[in-house]
Amino acid sequence: MTVCRFKFIFTVLAISVGSGFQHGYHSGIINVPAKVFRQWIKTIKTERLLGQTPPEREITIIWSVAVAVFSIGGMLGACLIGYFSDRCGRKRSIMWNNGIILLAIGFTVFSKSMKAFELFIFGRFLAGINAGLNGGLCPIYLVEIAPDYYRGAVASVYQLVIVVSILISHIAGLLLGTDDMWPLMFAVAVIPAVFQMVCLWFCPESPRYLLMQRESEKKARRALMWIIEDIDLVNTEMEDLMTEDNLVRQMHASLLRRVLGIPSLKNSLIMCAVLNVSQQLCGINTMVYFSTEIFGGVGMTEDAATCTTLGFSSVLIVMTVLSLFLVDSVGRRRMMLFSFTGMAIFTLILLYTLVAASSANASGYMKYIAVVFACFFVASYAVGAGPIPWFITAELVVYPARSLAVSITVFCNWVASFMVAQTFLSLQEAIDNYVFTIFIILDIFFFCYTLNFPETSRLSALTIIEMYQ
Repeated sequence: MTVCRFKFIFTVLAISVGSGFQHGYHSGIINVPAKVFRQWIKTIKTERLLGQTPPEREITIIWSVAVAVFSIGGMLGACLIGYFSDRCGRKRSIMWNNGIILLAIGFTVFSKSMKAFELFIFGRFLAGINAGLNGGLCPIYLVEIAPDYYRGAVASVYQLVIVVSILISHIAGLLLGTDDMWPLMFAVAVIPAVFQMVCLWFCPESPRYLLMQRESEKKARRALMWIIEDIDLVNTEMEDLMTEDNLVRQMHASLLRRVLGIPSLKNSLIMCAVLNVSQQLCGINTMVYFSTEIFGGVGMTEDAATCTTLGFSSVLIVMTVLSLFLVDSVGRRRMMLFSFTGMAIFTLILLYTLVAASSANASGYMKYIAVVFACFFVASYAVGAGPIPWFITAELVVYPARSLAVSITVFCNWVASFMVAQTFLSLQEAIDNYVFTIFIILDIFFFCYTLNFPETSRLSALTIIEMYQ
């Protein structure tokens, strides 16, 4: 497929920047100024108790809810992907999803002036719903409009925007994360939401959705003509889409019981679910979100640990950019195998350096050596386990089971993320740095599982359908 480059790039950026920014930004925005938020909650509770100081445990519980509710919202949003993407369309669902994030921003921004942390928590919940929807809607759209030759690179742009926005959120936390300024941190997210809503008016709906779901050949052809500059190629692409439509209709796989009734589809769904779980259970969240606690435990100052977190985010960005150039030429399976191999090896070395750094006679440089190997771990994650799980379901599972399958696998992703967030610090307190042994075992398991994963790099939709036959 030869595309009109400006229109195609414009469409990819409109979808990815608006959706990926909200996902990443609201994932990381409360991490750096966590103490500020806790003190704000404590002040409100003290005022409500007429000057009596609330128990610290109560503040911890409220703060834990504020953190966890984002993932709970993500689970709910993931459950809604199939419904909205098929009923409203990919483009329209993404557009209306911005309404949810604008409501979320409003609740969090005005929660300070209204002295109601309950509004803050509800805003975080809405932001989670937005992120859960974006995690499925955006990859589906990108996979369905991208040329086969660099479909992986196009779909990986979503992950690139996520990691860039996580870094932006950390910087925003450092600059605006004060008692008076923190509402502005959340107000910043209005800009990409408005940007996407405006840009989407000029972007086409997914041609596959228009033909296969709305059964409108005319609208599908018009959408293709917006993206492809050659009328002959438009005709060729339409013929392929209609052939694909005829083949997938024979599968009758729009309902879960029918998907599970087709062994090849069921196996693909399970494999994609495992890969999505692996994205969260490989250990990456410990590096991005808990580095202050990890490296603070081996003698690193809080400021140094915060800078380390920023460094990890920078490594994520650089290596994710590299993955854009490799994911189609090297292949999905090889990239994932390389990713899990690197993470297992560097987690093992990281465990050794952290244990050594926490010993009584440890060298002062050992904690910095641990940071270096943690960076290697992050780099290994970014080239494979980071971007690929987001789009692999939309690529491997055929229409019309695609939306349902993406909804299920993204839900699994959010459940795994919630599990790590809620258990890591407790496990670390119980078994100290040996908690990383769990991630080493999991990475080895995911490596072995990925060995049997089918390669989809540069395969057309018709070729992938033939795999099921």
